[in-house]
Amino acid sequence: MNEIEWIKKQKTIKEINENNNLLKKIFARNIHESALYFEYVVDRLFMALGNFKEIEYFMRLNEDFLPERVAPGRKADCIISYDDFDLVVEATLRPVSGSADHFNHLESKSEKKQLGLNIIPDITKTDNQLWNLYKVYCNNEQKLFMLCDTDFIFKLLKDQATAFLKFQEFLRESERIWREEIDWRIIQKKIIKLVDRRNNIK
Repeated sequence: MNEIEWIKKQKTIKEINENNNLLKKIFARNIHESALYFEYVVDRLFMALGNFKEIEYFMRLNEDFLPERVAPGRKADCIISYDDFDLVVEATLRPVSGSADHFNHLESKSEKKQLGLNIIPDITKTDNQLWNLYKVYCNNEQKLFMLCDTDFIFKLLKDQATAFLKFQEFLRESERIWREEIDWRIIQKKIIKLVDRRNNIK
């Protein structure tokens, strides 16, 4: 199996379920290199969502497509090119200010629209300082990183026919909230509500 075939395989129900089980092991602390495997889970989630023109991940995999090393610090974890924008994805197992400041991975002047998305374990348990920091950068540097959690995407993937469309809707509404609201506390409240609403998908 080559890399292209492996990436396509991530859209199968079997692989999605295996990826979800791997995440549960990470949360249960049954995996030694938890940050490495969390990044691996997140990369595979976006492969499962599909609908991209190109996906580029920077972690090192072995010949069996198992993780060996996280993406280098100077690079994003994953960059996904869609028709009208690029999504810069970071996987952060412990989302606190100082460990999740990924703004250098967004280009200051990009010909194509760029958005950043930090995937975390639980959006309701994110450091308040991080919400504030992301809003400050959005205002001062015009660099937008948003927040989302793994459970949200796994819930979307229960209906693969609509998963990507609903993910796009989330990105649009999330971007609007981050750019229009002034107070990070309001942003925090609205984004958590947005994710919870999407997580009610059966």
